Amino acid sequence: MRQDRLIDHARSDAQIASMRKFALEALSASSSVFYWIDESMEMADWEVTGSCRTSFPRYRLYMKDYDPLNIPRLVKSGRRVSILHDDYGLAPRAEYDRYRCYLRDSAIVDVLDFVFWDDDRPFAGLGIIKNPGDPPFSENVPALARSMQGYLEFNLASHPRLQRERMIARLTARYGLTRREIEIAELVCQGLTNHDLVEELGIGLGTVKTHLMNIFTKLEIENRASLSVRLARVGAETEAPVRWQASATGKSGHGERLCRRN
Repeated sequence: MRQDRLIDHARSDAQIASMRKFALEALSASSSVFYWIDESMEMADWEVTGSCRTSFPRYRLYMKDYDPLNIPRLVKSGRRVSILHDDYGLAPRAEYDRYRCYLRDSAIVDVLDFVFWDDDRPFAGLGIIKNPGDPPFSENVPALARSMQGYLEFNLASHPRLQRERMIARLTARYGLTRREIEIAELVCQGLTNHDLVEELGIGLGTVKTHLMNIFTKLEIENRASLSVRLARVGAETEAPVRWQASATGKSGHGERLCRRN
């Protein structure tokens, strides 16, 4: 799917860049990796900064399964903040020993990982990486990072990509639309004709008409104007106001920090 038609990259990039800069400065680190989490609990559309850019391809292709702080392990553990020095035991010893060789070869001293959640679904993560020359994580970092996690998660809640994923989930659950049907519905709302859809998606005109008929039937509407109204309404529902509640101790739970007003 062509995401450039569906989200504002200028706004999105600035939002993530600002979040990453804040975390790197607060935790006195020089490298980072931000990534989205897809439905199969894999990294998607990652962005690496700092000296770790050269070693990240090896991590992604060969080493992530050995990482104690990989996405499946963090999600299974329920951790929203994790520091490798403290939580290396999430991986079996033999796997961690192999991963340590990668850390040594990549000049990685320590890693702090944030996992960001939308209700009960992890949607993104941010790894803050300590390289030689960076000061080590101090003893007050875990409490600081827990407080930061809630703040960063709150700010990401307004990201266009997450809002779109919420809309997809709602259209799928409420109306039974497939991702392909949602893609076509969005393009129609942007003004594309049937022939435009043929060129854009590389499918036949008959296939386009079949998809549109299925969309109209599932949404119980009759025309493109009604489709635009319906998608706008569902989109507005996914942008419910949110508020962030900071804990006095910095140890509040996910539900206390990010509250969506229905």
